[in-house]
Amino acid sequence: MNKVNYAAMSDHQLKSYLLTHKDDKEAFYAYMDRRKSRDRDAAIKLNDPAWEEKIIAVIQKQLGSD
Repeated sequence: MNKVNYAAMSDHQLKSYLLTHKDDKEAFYAYMDRRKSRDRDAAIKLNDPAWEEKIIAVIQKQLGSD
């Protein structure tokens, strides 16, 4: 069996691969490691009056980066 190079895949390619190869644990761990290494932008306090705008901005940023 050929070894898959997850590091050479873009985020979108790895996610697509994982969705079609759900039994590939190495792909799952590679995807989760990649996600875990990213900065977390969504640290929003519950009493922040601008919470809705901040959530929308985070979602738009994530949609644009995938």
